[in-house]
Amino acid sequence: MENKDQDGRLINDAKTVAMIALRTGLKMGAILGAKAAYDSFFKRYEKRDINTVFGEFDYSRVEERLLRTTFFFPSGRWKLQGYFYPCYDAKGMVVVCHGMHAGADDYIPFIEYFVRSGYAVFTYDCQGTYASQGDSTVGMCTPLVNLDHALTYIKNDKQLSKYPLFLFGHSWGGYAATSVLSIHKNIRGCAAVAPFNSGYTLFAEKGEQYMAPFSDTVKIDFPKEFLSVYQTLLFRDYTKYNAVEGINSTDIPVYIAHGNRDFVISFGYQSVISHKEEIRQNNVTYYVGTDAQAGHNTILHSTRAVAYQEKVEKDLKQLKKKYDRELTPGEMTEFCNGVDHSLYSEVNMEMMQAIVNMFNKTLV
Repeated sequence: MENKDQDGRLINDAKTVAMIALRTGLKMGAILGAKAAYDSFFKRYEKRDINTVFGEFDYSRVEERLLRTTFFFPSGRWKLQGYFYPCYDAKGMVVVCHGMHAGADDYIPFIEYFVRSGYAVFTYDCQGTYASQGDSTVGMCTPLVNLDHALTYIKNDKQLSKYPLFLFGHSWGGYAATSVLSIHKNIRGCAAVAPFNSGYTLFAEKGEQYMAPFSDTVKIDFPKEFLSVYQTLLFRDYTKYNAVEGINSTDIPVYIAHGNRDFVISFGYQSVISHKEEIRQNNVTYYVGTDAQAGHNTILHSTRAVAYQEKVEKDLKQLKKKYDRELTPGEMTEFCNGVDHSLYSEVNMEMMQAIVNMFNKTLV
């Protein structure tokens, strides 16, 4: 699936705009505005300052107990930073795919859970994210492109290819983990939390929400013709894949989890669960997060972690109100040091153990 021109931005913007105009019949002004707005949404994402991060979402907080090695591997013309977490006498290896606006370290609590459960873990920062190369995150299909290349890298590596292979992804990464099943047939099990069905259609479905930051200054519409042509130019054949088709293409066990009050990927429309009737296979287990665990991110965590997260945010808000200003870097560091990071990031044990049990059954 190599696409030599897929570099986060097409090499020749003028040529791109001209091609879109030719294929869609849209005016240049509309195309330029839509393209600028589209590109601005998929900016590069840098890692946050550790002193503003609550929870065990940075390797420095777990390195004494969790080993890992770092390396680079290619995805098109870019190099992505990968992370390998070894496990003694590992039963298999889980490839963990992170969500949008996040990176690999943001899933360390789940990575550690897999390692403690007997699985090595391979993960990475997607293009344009954290330690990986790329001047932007390109679009909704990017995680599928990156995962395709990651699995190819694993397949061609003498040491990594020896493990039975499993996938775990959240949101952006959940879409990739399920969609890639149409491409790679050496996967033993797949788990996706809050996944959307199609990277190709999601941007159009959420266009109004994505354009909210621009609404006060500029009115941009995303004509279907523009989105179709531009995404095809960016991602080529990757736009043809989606989660439902990926799941239907295999008989491996698949675990789909989604919160019923997810306002990022809507439960009733954009989620994979909302396409349940299109899934023909009987290999899928569905888990619905409710109450405290009904949100896009809260489904990942224990109920007591969610309660503690709310307390930390409330305490922070009260402290800012007390000072009547934002905290200084020193004050923020002091506040952050007082947080119980382990409790803040405690995982949803019911969900995670069910996923591990599903993986284990494939090895019997």
